Amino acid sequence: MLRIFKELDINDDKRISKQEFKLYKNILLEREKRFNRASFEEKLSSIFALFDRNQDNYISPHEIRETMHNLGENIDDNLIEEMMQTADIDHDGRISRDEFEKLLIQLLSKK
Repeated sequence: MLRIFKELDINDDKRISKQEFKLYKNILLEREKRFNRASFEEKLSSIFALFDRNQDNYISPHEIRETMHNLGENIDDNLIEEMMQTADIDHDGRISRDEFEKLLIQLLSKK
């Protein structure tokens, strides 16, 4: 408890002002955002690596089909084509990590 008080009492005047409390609250919120972002980045990297079977930093339609098959899901070519049209922003026939992240954020924001 004393440690927390000392952290809150930024100017060391043995009192916690509203400004110190607000500042500390903002610091904690920023830490939480960074932690959540780091956690999201880890999950994103794991999922991306699962699909990027040849580790070239891109996901191809073939890799989607193969990964889904290995997960016990037979996926229709039309569905893969729809996924590619949605995710492949630069239309180069593959999904970059950036494109994959944007797709996931878009999908998660719909929930």
